[in-house]
Amino acid sequence: METPARPRQRSRLTDVVIEELNKRLDARTYRAGDKLPSEHALCDEFNVSRTVIREAVASMRLSGRLVSKPGIGVFVTEDREKPIDFVIEPATDPRWALHIMELRAGLEVEACGLAAERRSASDLSGIVEAFDAFNRATRDMEAAVKADYEFHLSIAKASNNPHFPALLRAAVRDVMLDLNIKHGGKTPEELETYETRNVREHEAILTAIMRRDPGAARAAMARHLGDSIARYRKLLSHGPAQ
Repeated sequence: METPARPRQRSRLTDVVIEELNKRLDARTYRAGDKLPSEHALCDEFNVSRTVIREAVASMRLSGRLVSKPGIGVFVTEDREKPIDFVIEPATDPRWALHIMELRAGLEVEACGLAAERRSASDLSGIVEAFDAFNRATRDMEAAVKADYEFHLSIAKASNNPHFPALLRAAVRDVMLDLNIKHGGKTPEELETYETRNVREHEAILTAIMRRDPGAARAAMARHLGDSIARYRKLLSHGPAQ
């Protein structure tokens, strides 16, 4: 029987599989139209669970690099089959970052509500672990931003709908790690205020998920992302946010 990986561990393993498969596609080890090895073969090769392989494949389907053919297998996408490109380029200015934040609001509010309804004890453990990592990293801005991403990703995974984390990886990761766009121009006092508010908002989200309260979870995530959207809009209208 397959032993489930812990959520945080599974996230790292999924990223490893995605990175390696992308390398093979870039190197044309797998060419357009080629069928990938079976799920069982990939599990054996990477020494990971079926869940990890399925999440990796789902993410690469959303980015347009793979296509599933029911009853046949997973294939490298041919040019004529490629869907709308959903690979988001790294943010280069606040307006682009704002577009991603607006996308996140539509995605993560629902994922958060579903996480409150569906999360397992293991899912909750992963969210708490990411929450604690964020709190420990508040004086290391780069580590804090990465921990922030892991917190949001762990919630998307806890929705138990693999498309939510796949979309989040495709659309959000580069923006979350862009420190210049996210924090450029903030004074030390502004950064401290931001960190305090972020911890408080994360705690409200975590509490709602722990209590299995989907309404409160959606509201907490909407407030959290809404605050960020408001800051980006203010930055665009009046210069650096206060």
